[in-house]
Amino acid sequence: MTNDQDQLDNISAALVAEQFSHAVDLLKAETRRQAEKIINLEEKAKDFESRIRTLTETATQFKFLASLAMGGGGLSIIALIKVLIST
Repeated sequence: MTNDQDQLDNISAALVAEQFSHAVDLLKAETRRQAEKIINLEEKAKDFESRIRTLTETATQFKFLASLAMGGGGLSIIALIKVLIST
């Protein structure tokens, strides 16, 4: 009877070891998936950051050119009025 009990204990222990091994494999796979997800999110964050910088630079350049155009136009109008008044 002890021999039968030892066999059952060995089978039970093997089953528990197999289940534990499977659980460890699942945890490792989940860890890899989460690491890949983090890397992907970091890459997206860098991409968004560079896009925001590019848009900021573009907006700054546009504002500068617009202010030059407006300022130049304003000076032209002043010069035209000055010429009309002096005539």
